[in-house]
Amino acid sequence: MRKLALVVLLLPLGACWSSGVTAEQEKRGIRSVSSLSSEYERDAFFTRLRQRSDGRNNAWGRDFARIQDFFDRHFWNYDANDPYVNYPSDTTKLEHLGRFGLTTLTSVPGVDEITTRL
Repeated sequence: MRKLALVVLLLPLGACWSSGVTAEQEKRGIRSVSSLSSEYERDAFFTRLRQRSDGRNNAWGRDFARIQDFFDRHFWNYDANDPYVNYPSDTTKLEHLGRFGLTTLTSVPGVDEITTRL
């Protein structure tokens, strides 16, 4: 009786393993339902995984940007949407770099001493 119960239990598994596609159908490119189903499930799983990962990354980026905006506004008194701060400029990046370098160089104590005496 136990053997019969085991055979009845394992019989559906044997049916699942059969491809259900003849050699001629395979030659024409027809695929079995089980292979199509497993491919769909695999693709759906990885799609959901990518969507969850993208959602986490986007949320982390948004939160980090909000923290940065908070520090900019409350510590440096800077608001990216303030037109008086972010006015249009015709200066190039090289010119900005040059001005920064000149200001930094002239604030060095030895250079500052020479420039203020002249």
